[in-house]
Amino acid sequence: MASLLKKIIKGRPYYYAVVSKRINGKPKIVKQTYLGTAEAIIKRLTTIPDPLEVEHTAFGEVAALWAQAEELDLIHLIDGVIPQHGNREVSIGTFLTVGAINRAVDLRSKDGVGRWMKKTVLGDLLGQPAEAFDSQSFWDAMDLVEDRHVEAIEEKLWKKILTLYRLLMDVLLWDTTNFATHMDGLTFSELAKRGKPKQGSLDQRLIGLGMAATPVIGLPFLHKVYAGNQHDAKLFPEALRLLVNRYQHLAKTSAGLTLIIDKGNNSKENIEFGNGQGVSFIGSLKPSHFPKFLRIPLHDYTESVGPNRVHRRRGKVFEKERTVIITFHPKLYERQKKTLQARLEKASLELKRRFKEEQSKKEYRHKPEVLLKQYEAYLKKKGLHCLLGVKIRGNRLILRKALRSFRKREKSFGKTILFSDRDELSSQQIIDAYHGKNVLEENFKFLKDRHYLHFEPVYHWTDQKIKVHALTCVLGLILVKLLLYRISQANLSMSLPVLMEELKDMKKIILVYPQGQVKEKLSKLSSIQKELFHLFNLSKYIDSS
Repeated sequence: MASLLKKIIKGRPYYYAVVSKRINGKPKIVKQTYLGTAEAIIKRLTTIPDPLEVEHTAFGEVAALWAQAEELDLIHLIDGVIPQHGNREVSIGTFLTVGAINRAVDLRSKDGVGRWMKKTVLGDLLGQPAEAFDSQSFWDAMDLVEDRHVEAIEEKLWKKILTLYRLLMDVLLWDTTNFATHMDGLTFSELAKRGKPKQGSLDQRLIGLGMAATPVIGLPFLHKVYAGNQHDAKLFPEALRLLVNRYQHLAKTSAGLTLIIDKGNNSKENIEFGNGQGVSFIGSLKPSHFPKFLRIPLHDYTESVGPNRVHRRRGKVFEKERTVIITFHPKLYERQKKTLQARLEKASLELKRRFKEEQSKKEYRHKPEVLLKQYEAYLKKKGLHCLLGVKIRGNRLILRKALRSFRKREKSFGKTILFSDRDELSSQQIIDAYHGKNVLEENFKFLKDRHYLHFEPVYHWTDQKIKVHALTCVLGLILVKLLLYRISQANLSMSLPVLMEELKDMKKIILVYPQGQVKEKLSKLSSIQKELFHLFNLSKYIDSS
């Protein structure tokens, strides 16, 4: 038993910590540690020594996403789908989860993930050294992921999500986008093709990404990678079958599902197949395909929904009578009309400039018929060939606005044509549901963001690797979206950039003292950071001993 012993030496008191034991029935001191004078003991107890080293590591973003991955049991879920080799030190599920977290926080090449991990708490949370996550190990893990694994992982993940969160799945959104690759033209690929980019350069080969997601929060339900030159409507039948199958597996029926689609996915066959499976649709129609709806006079637009005047009727759409809603937005009408007029004026000035330049040549002038072909090609490229007529008479260029075509085009300005087979819904419910697809546009915006979840650059040279890359990005998006969902459920309002900034400012401080004592502290938290810290239960990742 330890006790304090006071000794008087040369008239001064000194203190010792002693441990006594009974030996042969008598107490005897077996260990004695000198503590010093009372003043020295008080000074030692009240003076905080300076740490020898101070380190700080990224904590908030990584810990929150790791906590979300742990709640989903993501690593074990993936490992349960993909057969594991017995000699693997780090499982495939671990590699994909680390890749998803990195993609959501601070995207790095596969060669840079290990170096990034050393600056974060992720290695400690995993119980794995950062050196284990080198590029070759990533490639080896990705090689073992097959198409069937991607679908199975996504479906099992949604089964888990539905056990944790009360999410309604009676409405889903569907849309597509594409991304540029750095694959050269000689490398074979069935996915990377030259097509029409949603943004960026025409020179790069593209890969397409279709996604179904829930309304409001935009949680990805299904994704499909497809060839960059494939039209959306041709992809949709296959995607619709996958979506219906997954929904049936999870909900045991596809009856009651409403799918919100854009006009690029419309076709009679697609709608008929969905209806045959019990799926309803809310979608938009191309005005040029349904001119009869554009001819309805504005005085028949008797409803009002927000800034829109609304006309509701029954109409034949894809060989069946359905609810049709035409909306008219006056300000949008004016904006579109002014925009088209400005485009026509700009094109007219450009053609006049070209013609004047041609006339100023003293020799080697093009023939009028050659110039007309050039000018018509220019207008066609600008989408104005039906609105502006071009003639050359002698040394005069004659430009005439095609008034009939212009008025025909003008009839569509400010208007959106929606259709639905959910006849029981009000006009406002149908309009709000359709505009809810903006959350899917937000998902694509995140995937094209240079700071978070960036899908590009796609430095992969095989279709199989591209598909695994897409899976990793979608998994990162799911983790982020679930964090945002939990924030909304806690009555907090926060965008993704704001959330990530608040979490990024949470640092783990490591203090190393003499005698090797190590303490972990958290950087000072703001009031909102404290709420996030408690909401995501991040205290379990700080050693307070």
